[in-house]
Amino acid sequence: MTGRRTLLSFAGPARTWVEAFPVGNGRLGAMVHGGGDRARVQVNDATAWSGRPDGPDRALAAVRAAGAGPERLAAARAALAEGRHDDAAELLAAFQGPWTQAFQPFVDLHVTLSAPAPAPAPASAPAPEHAAAAPRTAQVRRPDDSPRTLDLRDGTVVEDVPVGIGSVVVEWYASAVDGALHGRWSSDVPFGLRVELSTGHDVRADHHAPGGRVLVLELPDDVPPGHEPQASTLRTGDGASLTGVAALLACSDGEVAGSSSALRVSGATWVEVVLASGTTSPWPSDGPLRPREEVVADVLACARQALPGSRADGDACRARHVADHRRLLDACTLDLTGADVHLRLPDAIASTTHAALAQAVFDHGRYLLVASSRPGSPPANLQGVWNAEARPPWSSAYTLNVNLEMAYWGAEAVGLAECHEPLLDHVGLIARRGAAVARDLYGCGGWVAHHNSDAWGWALPVGAGHGDPSWAQWSMGGVWLCRHLWDHADMTGDLGFLRERAWPLLHGAAEFCLDWLVEAPDGRLTTSPSTSPENTFIRPDGGAGALTTGATMDLVLVRDLLERCLDAVALLDLDDPIEPRLRSALHRLALPGVGPDDLLREWSHDAPAVDPHHRHLSHLVGLFPLAQVDVVDTPDLATAARASLDARGPGSTGWSLAWKTALRARLGDGEAVGALLVEAMRPADPSSAEPERGGLLPNLFSTHPPFQVDGNLGLVAAVAEALVQSTAGRVRLLPALPPQWPDGSVRGVRGRGGLVVDVTWSGGALRGVVLRAGRGGTLEVAHADRTRTLTLHAGATVRLDGDLTEVPA
Repeated sequence: MTGRRTLLSFAGPARTWVEAFPVGNGRLGAMVHGGGDRARVQVNDATAWSGRPDGPDRALAAVRAAGAGPERLAAARAALAEGRHDDAAELLAAFQGPWTQAFQPFVDLHVTLSAPAPAPAPASAPAPEHAAAAPRTAQVRRPDDSPRTLDLRDGTVVEDVPVGIGSVVVEWYASAVDGALHGRWSSDVPFGLRVELSTGHDVRADHHAPGGRVLVLELPDDVPPGHEPQASTLRTGDGASLTGVAALLACSDGEVAGSSSALRVSGATWVEVVLASGTTSPWPSDGPLRPREEVVADVLACARQALPGSRADGDACRARHVADHRRLLDACTLDLTGADVHLRLPDAIASTTHAALAQAVFDHGRYLLVASSRPGSPPANLQGVWNAEARPPWSSAYTLNVNLEMAYWGAEAVGLAECHEPLLDHVGLIARRGAAVARDLYGCGGWVAHHNSDAWGWALPVGAGHGDPSWAQWSMGGVWLCRHLWDHADMTGDLGFLRERAWPLLHGAAEFCLDWLVEAPDGRLTTSPSTSPENTFIRPDGGAGALTTGATMDLVLVRDLLERCLDAVALLDLDDPIEPRLRSALHRLALPGVGPDDLLREWSHDAPAVDPHHRHLSHLVGLFPLAQVDVVDTPDLATAARASLDARGPGSTGWSLAWKTALRARLGDGEAVGALLVEAMRPADPSSAEPERGGLLPNLFSTHPPFQVDGNLGLVAAVAEALVQSTAGRVRLLPALPPQWPDGSVRGVRGRGGLVVDVTWSGGALRGVVLRAGRGGTLEVAHADRTRTLTLHAGATVRLDGDLTEVPA
């Protein structure tokens, strides 16, 4: 099972960025375009952002100076209570800072391969008129005949590039072991190579050496998002913005020479280059920038250490990378075909069977998370760690009202807890920034985050004073992120993590919620102001409204946080004065309900939505990824949630389709899961008139449009949810198996309490399950209409057959 491979191939070099293949080691990402003539490898560094360390502090001070603060919040709440929506929106606009900063492209490599110059032909006598014809020379292959293949299990892109009458094997990979991007070329006959290193940013220094080059560049001070067309991109000359460093080194059996424009290699049968990168970013600290000289030294040392001294050393470097990459990729495996899957793109997206394509999409999504999120790097952003635009869509930042969370929904379940670490580190950074925001803007304790964040830990509302309140005035970003802290502790059983790292952050977010809640006319506690991101409702006067009190998403997220805090208090045996406050607030917290249309209420009132088919499914967060709505425990709410999904209708953006799929899985609807996957895995149509039509781009990236990695990663979570669902004290097996997958197995799915689950099925029926216990305890195992309660001992393995009958070891 662990030897199964998934390969993605294109014939020839990429014609567009979305035909290139991604590689990454968390910190460094690259898009490999392929080819032999100025073949592009576009490189990103996960810490390369616009902005500066004091940006969030300066923005908060400006917002506070403009009049935002607890007094203005009280006035806005009073306006809402009196039905003066426009007045409330105007008052709250003053709380909006400008915008988060943007993830930046870093450097480009352009590689040109050449054949050695032919030796002059020796002089000879003319051939007789009727001499036999000379033998034909080998036919030269065209470059577009050459396959370019991404091996998801090995984490390598390999290409066989025609050069003259021969060919050169080209391979690229990004190693987390040595922290560098590797390019390798080999051939049976000598060849030449030219490698250019360039950047679109201002170059501050360019150091050349015979075997390498070090480029020092300045990143911009401020990059506004595309929805601020009047704003300009600013730079400063005071050294306050980030400095980036890229070091390129080469080794070969040929002659290596450097110049002001490129590295050149001649007479080689093998060449290896390494590229290391870094910036002066202090992430995940909120302290000052690192000294430029220190970063130059560190990056150059990294490149020198990664550079092999011989071809055999290069083979050993590659072997270490592959072993490390497989360690994560093989931790959880899905087999729906009983064979390797090789997709020849882009045609295979439309022509491959449902099961084979789903298997590839699952493998590809896990690959993308491994490549874009490793310990020590910032978390995956909207585009993972791959972006070629200086002003990328939505700044390629962190959107907290679903997209960042979705990117990590499946991380724990599919054996990638290690890849969850960057997000958990980032929550700490946001919390440190968000403490001042909670205090100065709202007069609340703890910490708060809103709709957007960035590598600086931005926690303010965004919108520059004119942002739509449906997204700008949402204050639950930190509350939702806290669920990831709990899930990591709960899924791994790591109480040390819960005590030392998670609990202080959970406690701070709960402090904010307890201070933020207000009393409703009926005596219940609710939130004000409140929105349902990013949807709007029809007001009594016929206008569109976003601001309200007690939107369902707010109440669900607050309830979940307070309950998880009480769970942590019990698990850690804490004596904390916050406990009685948590219990009192939970007792009084308003409950979402079912409206007269039999749908789960999105807002506390029953006003209709402006767009009843909106891509956001915020009010269904209690069904998935949380578990406050359950088909067994709360059947009436589950029925209303199902009706709400029906009302939203089919189709949507890539990430919304992933959420819909996971929601249907939680409802146990395998047919709907299969149908939604058909939509999510269809070829994306760039010419479509539908502005929110998802699907798969030619290289299997999911599109909003444009590309957003959360669509890929959300599908991983949805597929896992269709096969194994783990909630507190319960595991459901094959709860939503699509009919298109009659036979298969999944191994290594993680459940709560450190549980590991393997499941096998055939003919659509469960055949066997293996449960490996972590912490141990009582577990209810459910499949179809059968349940069995087991007492698991820590470290024990239990095997069950298709009837949930225990099978002797």
